[in-house]
Amino acid sequence: MNSKRISQAYSLLQGLYWMSYGVFYSFTAVFLLDRDFSDGQVGAVVALSCVFSALFQPHMAAAADRSTRFTIRSLMTLLILVTMVPAAALFFVTGSKIFSAVCYVALLLLHLSFQPLLSALAMHLINCGCQINFGTARGIGSISYALLTFFLGSLTVLLSTRCLPVIGILIYGAILVLLRFFPDLRGRGGSVVSSAGTMEILRHHPKFAALISGIVLVFFSHSTINTYLIQIMERSGHGNGEMGRVLAFTAMLEFIVMVLFARISKGRDYGSILKFSAVFFVIKGAVTAVAYTLPLIYGSFTLQIFAFALFTPASVYYADKVLDSGDKVKGQALVTMAITAGTILGSFVSGFLIELWGITPALWFSTAFCFFGMLLFFAGAEKAPAQP
Repeated sequence: MNSKRISQAYSLLQGLYWMSYGVFYSFTAVFLLDRDFSDGQVGAVVALSCVFSALFQPHMAAAADRSTRFTIRSLMTLLILVTMVPAAALFFVTGSKIFSAVCYVALLLLHLSFQPLLSALAMHLINCGCQINFGTARGIGSISYALLTFFLGSLTVLLSTRCLPVIGILIYGAILVLLRFFPDLRGRGGSVVSSAGTMEILRHHPKFAALISGIVLVFFSHSTINTYLIQIMERSGHGNGEMGRVLAFTAMLEFIVMVLFARISKGRDYGSILKFSAVFFVIKGAVTAVAYTLPLIYGSFTLQIFAFALFTPASVYYADKVLDSGDKVKGQALVTMAITAGTILGSFVSGFLIELWGITPALWFSTAFCFFGMLLFFAGAEKAPAQP
């Protein structure tokens, strides 16, 4: 397979992964609420998944970078095969809440742990001379997510939420087929991982540590909105179908920004872009808190183009710019772990706040966290010029 085809295959892999993310993560609340889970229990399931995933991800990333026994392709294949087991169990066993909770925790843990392997695969491909445009590949992920979620809400109404595990397994099957077309990368490209530990990297880069803390707080708000979007929709008198269309609309906007990110960032500063995105994370949180009508919900999610859509590629390039060559992969892992930690806090804390006071106070509470996160972005994001 030539470099162009490998690049196309990687973009398609991103697309399939984010489609499966739409099935299993974005519709977590829809699926579990349908199985009589409370809002707090949904938050607990997501939080536990993210805790275990945050502990598991560094080991997966290290295995991908240093393993002499397994290729990265075989690690990804193995992880997908294992992930299909709890997905299948959720389809066949419907009567036990405890069993459903255990299976869903395992499913999300394994699913989220696939992300570092996607990043590691891109690193290896680039080191082997392949031209991978991360912004474009990630944009393909967003548009694929958009196309699926546009129909997914309606499908859950027509076919029940039991269709979600089936769709997810079919997507995983497509990933398994696609992985067979990638080359064997064992021993190629070399290791770019230093011997420094995570805490040592943060001690040596205090501003980066402040930024990582800010990401945790910003994604507290982001995850609250995404995890409990169904409650936001119900507050405005809408349900699963409209929720899927909102997610699809947002992902299409993200696709445009991510594909054009190289042009948008040309001659600019990645640190400034991160600060700019943090401001709009706060604005989006505040607008969502008062979005009692469908037009306002669409308006708040339009702000995603200035928040998450800019943050995602900018954070990748920023970490690559400001960290030493041997710390770049671990820096990317730290960003992923910070996002995961924010998701843990947002899902768990907001779930119980919704039970106590409702969705609106929970949104204002998470927006306050986001504001303090924005301040840490301004304190920690250094000047990191993009290519002129």
